[in-house]
Amino acid sequence: MGRLSLWPAILGIALAIILVALIEPVEHSMAYASGAVILIGLLGWVLEARAVAGPPPEVEPEHEEEEEAPGPSYWPIVLALGIVGIAAGLVYEFTEGALVVAVPLALWSGAAWSNVLKAEMMPEGEEEAEYQPRPLVTSGGRVLMPVEPNVLATQAAGGAAIALERVEQAEISRRGLLRITFWTGLGAGLLAFAGTLVDFLYPRGITGFGSVIAAGGVEEFPPGTKTEVNEGKFWLVNLTEEQGGPGFLALWWKCPHLGCTVPWRDNFSFVDPATGVGKQGWFRCPCHGSTYNDAGVRVFGPAPRSMDRMEITIEDGRISVNTGSISRGTEDNASFAVQA
Repeated sequence: MGRLSLWPAILGIALAIILVALIEPVEHSMAYASGAVILIGLLGWVLEARAVAGPPPEVEPEHEEEEEAPGPSYWPIVLALGIVGIAAGLVYEFTEGALVVAVPLALWSGAAWSNVLKAEMMPEGEEEAEYQPRPLVTSGGRVLMPVEPNVLATQAAGGAAIALERVEQAEISRRGLLRITFWTGLGAGLLAFAGTLVDFLYPRGITGFGSVIAAGGVEEFPPGTKTEVNEGKFWLVNLTEEQGGPGFLALWWKCPHLGCTVPWRDNFSFVDPATGVGKQGWFRCPCHGSTYNDAGVRVFGPAPRSMDRMEITIEDGRISVNTGSISRGTEDNASFAVQA
C-alpha cells in the first residue's frame, strides 16, 4: 500500500484487541478478532484498488511509456484468513483465540510500517534503477534488435519492405478484474462478519444474572427476612403486613443513583417519614446515603427513585426470579409483592 497512515492504525487495532483479550477473555474471541481483520482487509483492498486503477479514463493523461503492471496483492489473502478465523472461532470456544489473530497482525503491521519509514528516509535517486531495454523476442524464439521509430520511417520512405509479426494476446481489463474480485471479496467478508454478529447477539445457555434464578422454597424465607442472592444480584424480601405485604419482592441491589451495591443494615436506625417514628433496619447505600424501607421505597438521599424490582414466579412452593425482567422502582413497590 505504501500509505503511512494505514499501518499505525492497523497496529493500534491489533494492540487494542490484545489488551482486551488479556483483560476480559470471552468465548469465540477468535471470531470477533477475525471480524476486525476482515474490515482491515476490505479497507486495504479498496485503497490499493484505487491506487492501482488511477484516475478515470476520461481524465487519465497519456503516457509515453507503457504502464508497469501491478504486483500481486496480499489483501485478498488477509481477507481469506479473516474468514477462516471467523469459521474457526465460531466452532471452537477458545477464550484466548483473539491473541492468535491479534499478535501476528501486530507483528505484520509493525514490520510493514517499519519498511514504509525506511523507504521514506531513503535518499532520492536510489529507489529506481536505470532502465535497461531488453531485446524483443518473437513467438518462434528469434531475437529482434530494437529499432527506433524514426529509422523505420526512413526505411519505409525509401521503399524498404518492413515485415511485422503479429502475436495474438488475450487482453484482460485490469479495471474489470479489480471490480470482480473486489465485489466478490466484499460479499464474502460481509457474510462472514454478519455471521460473527449473529453469533455475538444470539443468546445461548444464559446463566447467572440475566437468566431465571431458582431462589428456593417458600419455607426457606420466613416473613420479614431479607436474603441476599449473589447469583442474581438481588435481595429476596418476604414482606409482612406491617411492611406492606404479605408477599415476596426481588429487589435489584443496584442503587438507582450511581449503581453502588445496596446492603441491608438491620442495625441502622432512621426516622420513618411515613410515621415520624424511629425504626431499626433499612436498605442503606454506602456511597451517598440513599435510604430505602423494607419494600425498597426511597425515603432519603439523592437516588432518583425506589429500588428496581425483578419478576417473581411462585409455583408449587418454589420461587423463581427472572433477573432479565427488571421494572423501575416506584413508591408503591409493596403493591407488587407476590404471595405464595
